[in-house]
Amino acid sequence: MKRNSKKFDNHFAKAEKNKTTKEKKIFHFNYTSLKNNQIPIVGKHSILSAFNNKNRKLHYLITTNTNVSNWKDEINKFKLKLDIEVKTKEEMDKINNYKPHQNAILVTEPLKRLSMDEFLFHHRSNKQVPVRLILLDEVTDPQNVGAIIRSALAFKMDALALSQRNSPQETSALTKASSGAIEKLQIIELSNMYREIKKLQKNNFSVYGLAGEGENDVYELENETGNVALILGSEGKGLRRLTREQVDHLIKIPINIESNSLNVSNAASIAMFQLQKNVIKN
Repeated sequence: MKRNSKKFDNHFAKAEKNKTTKEKKIFHFNYTSLKNNQIPIVGKHSILSAFNNKNRKLHYLITTNTNVSNWKDEINKFKLKLDIEVKTKEEMDKINNYKPHQNAILVTEPLKRLSMDEFLFHHRSNKQVPVRLILLDEVTDPQNVGAIIRSALAFKMDALALSQRNSPQETSALTKASSGAIEKLQIIELSNMYREIKKLQKNNFSVYGLAGEGENDVYELENETGNVALILGSEGKGLRRLTREQVDHLIKIPINIESNSLNVSNAASIAMFQLQKNVIKN
């Protein structure tokens, strides 16, 4: 698969010359299941965002016969050389584990995640604009993680970090919940939360943990003008003990006393909104 080559010539031109036998040979394959290290991306918006990501390795697109023409046009717009496999809706349902797919499945590979060292190295040269990170301490639900990625991009976070253990891998559910934001936001993989927090502190980050027992309110984030890392815990248990003990500040979101808690993705959005108030980034 080649991207944006000056020598690009319509990938479907030869197929169009013969709309019977040749087209069938080019666009009908016998893929029965995804191979190792292949994942599906579903939904038009998520697929188009993946088309536009030069770091995303694409394999082929699966769609129904009635949608082939439209997807050929989209592939040509991005100047990609990408094969199309035609399947029935029932076959596509099976490939995507009977979850919604909007009659389009892009077979691709997961995006490479950075280490914290790699991320910090890339950002050391720019000290004028503060760095903003959101770290998830064993948040396991892919829908929540995808939604937080979407909000992180909206609120101008520089990256989102996930625990190496007890966090979801990239899946169709996660990418769809991110609504294409995963293609634009750097994702960091954390080997050890305790050590990564110490590393951030040594690199002039103020590290905040969001917890119901926090002494101060989330409002104080809007006064931060330096590097900030914001950590949220799992859906049920919240921040782990070692994480709570290591952060610089524990903060809480004031809510109605008759409500037990907020969904982690909603809490993340509120905190990130507060954090970005005094920082303007292009």
